[in-house]
Amino acid sequence: MIWTEARMLAARDAKFRVKLDALLVEKRAEVAELIEYFYRRAGIASPLAAPTLAMGFNSLFEGVKLTMLSSPGDLTSGDAESVLKLFVESLMHLARLQGGTVNPKEW
Repeated sequence: MIWTEARMLAARDAKFRVKLDALLVEKRAEVAELIEYFYRRAGIASPLAAPTLAMGFNSLFEGVKLTMLSSPGDLTSGDAESVLKLFVESLMHLARLQGGTVNPKEW
C-alpha cells in the first residue's frame, strides 16, 4: 500500500515526483535488462523496446498488486500469479513463433 501512496503523493508533489521517478527509472532498467537478456538468449529482436516492455510489465504487476490489496476477494494470489505468468509466457510464445529458441529452464 505504501507504493500506491507514493504514487498518489507523486501526483500531487512535484519534488517528491522527481525522487520517485528516479527510483522508477532504476526499477524499469532492471526489468529491461532481464528482457534484453531473454531476447538475446532467444536470438531474436524484441517486439518492442525493452524499456517499453518493462514499463508494461511493471504497470501490470502494480495493477494486479493494487487490485489484490483493494479488493482481496476479486483476485486470489493464484489468479494474480496466473495473470503475470501469462504475460511472460506470451512473450516467450511470441519469441518461439519468431524462430527463437527459448527454454526458461536454461536461464
